[in-house]
Amino acid sequence: MDDKNLDLPIRYFRIAQLYGPGMPPSCEEGPQERTLSKTASQIGLVLVHCWNLGEGTGPYPTGPDAHTPGKAGDWVPTAHEIIRDHIKPVLDAARAAGVGVFHLAQAKYAPRYESFNKLQKSPAMREPAKPHVNLSVRPRSYDQQHDDEYGEGFPGCVWQTHSDLFDIAEQVRPIDEEAVILSGWQLNELCRQADIDTLFYAGFMADICLINSSGAIREMSSRFRYNCVVLRECTTAYEYADTYEGRWMTLSAIRRIETELGYSASAGDFIEAARAAAGS
Repeated sequence: MDDKNLDLPIRYFRIAQLYGPGMPPSCEEGPQERTLSKTASQIGLVLVHCWNLGEGTGPYPTGPDAHTPGKAGDWVPTAHEIIRDHIKPVLDAARAAGVGVFHLAQAKYAPRYESFNKLQKSPAMREPAKPHVNLSVRPRSYDQQHDDEYGEGFPGCVWQTHSDLFDIAEQVRPIDEEAVILSGWQLNELCRQADIDTLFYAGFMADICLINSSGAIREMSSRFRYNCVVLRECTTAYEYADTYEGRWMTLSAIRRIETELGYSASAGDFIEAARAAAGS
């Protein structure tokens, strides 16, 4: 396959008076757009925490009509609709175009995948030990944090309570030698080896793991200086009773990325550009 360009519009946001109205405007404030042009081999697609929660063979299975509008847990059925309708078509188009695919996983299930186990054997994939951090003189306990966030009846994290079932969602599991990774250090090493400098992101949650996990947008943009692009239709945030109708938490997370950390793009534009690069 020839290494053809993917050409697609990407969006970002400019702030004109960062330090208040007394500052002379540095630009015209508002959303901006330009065309990203990269060869397929210079691009990676990173799928973040596309979990099998709610699936028939996964933790906490649900029926076909599982939505609970206005409840934070509604992200699970919403995420599976997004995986089916947007992420899977994006993944198929990326694979066909020769775009590198990376699965940012959770430590409990990553060892099920041979590509992850191979990475662990390489010294280059092991980040040097981080310096010791002194905690607060009276650190807040994880039990108290969980009680405050989820209530006293919270059974524990799903990777603890359902470790035998917890996995990647069935529709987007790795194939062939696609890398399953746990950290930005590993992702950066793989991208440097493959000459990749631009990362498209899809997965969950828009306001938490997609931004803040190791290997997600903040670390890869700020620490390792990659071009990071979130695919707008390929994520959702926790939405609450007062944000659900407008999807305000999801929109806020995407705007935060566009302003501070990188860019956004349409999943449809990505699929079209990838198909053009693949000659299909």
